[in-house]
Amino acid sequence: MYWCRDMSTPNDIYRTEDALRIEAITRREALRRMGLLAAAAATAGCTPLRMALHAYPEAFDDRERADSALAAFVRTVIPGAEGTDEELSRAFHDRAYPFASHAAFFASDLCRRARRLYSNRAFEYLEEGARAMVVRDGLDADGITRRIYGGAIFLAQVATFAGIYDDDAGCALIDFPGSNAGYLPEEYSYANPEAFLPAAITPDGNYA
Repeated sequence: MYWCRDMSTPNDIYRTEDALRIEAITRREALRRMGLLAAAAATAGCTPLRMALHAYPEAFDDRERADSALAAFVRTVIPGAEGTDEELSRAFHDRAYPFASHAAFFASDLCRRARRLYSNRAFEYLEEGARAMVVRDGLDADGITRRIYGGAIFLAQVATFAGIYDDDAGCALIDFPGSNAGYLPEEYSYANPEAFLPAAITPDGNYA
């Protein structure tokens, strides 16, 4: 039986009801957590379980720490990508896309694989070729991990090439100048567009 001393009473009365209830909850929660930790340790390579348990270093919950790895990832899969870490990683945190809930885990997974493959070095400090091998390692992993890495690559491409946060910026990597503002009509259209249309079957286009 568990006892809890009630120091507010003059006769050192011990009350057991509250103590039992508090201890039972704490013990049950402790056992649950121990079971989850044991499962995580036994299945360290199981991506879904690691994601569900948030089994990654707490440091990656810090936006700046995660951005460092995520920006390095963008520079790896899109050579020549320019911008600050915050700019390059912005799409990964954007709640408009489902990847946002996995951003911290993904950043941690990049560094976990980098440390395993390259003598405990963080992903963002590797040379470009080594970073590419880390990404390949993720793409060669289990099905869920492949989907996460593939989705991250696709999102990086969309954010970089489509300029989703700045319509006027364009993308020099694909010779896309961005918005047409400032261009003369003859520079981005034809003077006689009807010449490129097929001949009408009827004079007014009405089959009836």
